[in-house]
Amino acid sequence: MKMFKQISKIRKSFYFFLAAVIAAAVTGCVYIDGFSVTQIIDGKECSYAYANTEATFTLTGHIEAHEDHSDVNFIVGFLAPKSWKVAENAKVTYKCDLAEDHDQILTMSVVPANTLPKNGEGRTWVECLTQEYGVGTNVLDDMEWVVFQTDDKFAIINNQFPTYTIYIKTNVGEKNLKCHLGVFVNHTDDGFSGGTDHKKVMFSEECFEVVGGTGDVLDFCNYHFNKISPMTALQDDFVTFTFNGSIAENELVKSDAIYINGVAHCASGKDYVLTDRTDKTKMKRENPYSDTYYITAWPAALFDVPFTEYVESIDYYFTNSDGSVTVTKSDDDFFNYGTEIPEKKIPFPFTFECE
Repeated sequence: MKMFKQISKIRKSFYFFLAAVIAAAVTGCVYIDGFSVTQIIDGKECSYAYANTEATFTLTGHIEAHEDHSDVNFIVGFLAPKSWKVAENAKVTYKCDLAEDHDQILTMSVVPANTLPKNGEGRTWVECLTQEYGVGTNVLDDMEWVVFQTDDKFAIINNQFPTYTIYIKTNVGEKNLKCHLGVFVNHTDDGFSGGTDHKKVMFSEECFEVVGGTGDVLDFCNYHFNKISPMTALQDDFVTFTFNGSIAENELVKSDAIYINGVAHCASGKDYVLTDRTDKTKMKRENPYSDTYYITAWPAALFDVPFTEYVESIDYYFTNSDGSVTVTKSDDDFFNYGTEIPEKKIPFPFTFECE
């Protein structure tokens, strides 16, 4: 009798397993097949755009439907630098096999900020994407997700396998930068459920650049010895300077203390040099186990700039207590790009925003 009970349990387990397999098989899937950041400029393919011009990014994919969905809006999220102001500037269009005319270009609109996805647990679309994926493969956080939905609703039935192409056309702003862009797809009948069948995310392998613009290059793609927060600051803002000593081998992390030094350049043409290595310029260690150091300061006060002056930019570097060891932009360029370190090192530049 015990043997029959065991067999019965095995059979029940098998039936539960079979039911789970069948359920998984009929859920259907949304796929991203490709995401291109390539532009055509002067007849050549490239992965950059000139500042204050429009660039178009192309997303392709397909859907494998194994159940019916009705009145569905397709959802597309786009991760881009905040300075692009995508919600204001982007025009998103698409074509898909669900439309009567497969080549017809249809429109998408920004999802209202307070819209809650069906399974988002009370979070907005942007909150879901930010908490789930952050800024993707970027190393700086001055990026944002913007979410669009199709203006038309669609019905998709079991055993339909449509393809889609989405075009995201937006102004890339005026700032010089390089970043990894990201895309996300989903639909409103799923609404950010826990699984990945109905939603996918992809980040560009290539680092997309904006060239010919203003300011120093903001590099979201590579780790650097230096970091400034906020990355766009006015001269009256408090700014945090960070030395990331763990990204590559360097002598400075072996020092007992690390300081910030440099020069403040003013609109009047005057320069204010900072060579103090005192408590005023000493950087705090993030924690006892970290080689990350930081200092938060009002730059004008840090560089002893009078109230009558306007600070336009600063050049800065990190050094030890006697100034014999430094980490500069030259060291950073050697680490990231293999460029030769000159006899006279070049400091890190930072330009303040205008009012």
